[in-house]
Amino acid sequence: MHKQNLAAIKESFGKVVYTHKTHEKDAEIQGEYANRLKWINLILLAATFGGLGSNLLWPTKLYMWSGFIAATFALGVAVFELSFNPEEAAERHRLAAKELWGIRERYTNLIADIKSESTSPTDLNLKRDQLINELAVIYKFAPATSSKAYQLASTALKINEEGTFNEGEVDKFLPKELWDSKAEKAE
Repeated sequence: MHKQNLAAIKESFGKVVYTHKTHEKDAEIQGEYANRLKWINLILLAATFGGLGSNLLWPTKLYMWSGFIAATFALGVAVFELSFNPEEAAERHRLAAKELWGIRERYTNLIADIKSESTSPTDLNLKRDQLINELAVIYKFAPATSSKAYQLASTALKINEEGTFNEGEVDKFLPKELWDSKAEKAE
């Protein structure tokens, strides 16, 4: 019984790990996009002020038109930013990632419970079903992720090994009294 549960729970855990990292990457993408839009708008507003201010000092059509064109683009960027709101999208991805991180940690502990055989099959099934129900709610309200974020997440998890630790690395965060004997030998 535990073996079948373990296989299904590990598969769900793996999916949560990928989805969590994908939301983190989408939050980074949207955050960078929002920052670029802000800088573009700031530059366009400065060009607008420069063009119109120069027109007041040295009235020429060139300054008037340059100010008008910069103002038009600045307005376009502002409308685009308000319509698509990448800052809000980044925040929604961050929130989804945080919620998934909690589920991920609970899956890790559930796998540990299965391996230690300290939990009855009935309790395991209840915990598993509870996690599945909580995931369903998170997925229902989470924003859709992008293929670019998924590719970045895959690279982060498989190649860069983000979110993993080398043997003994975690022990170094703990007081020496709590270290495994392997970490003490490496010291």
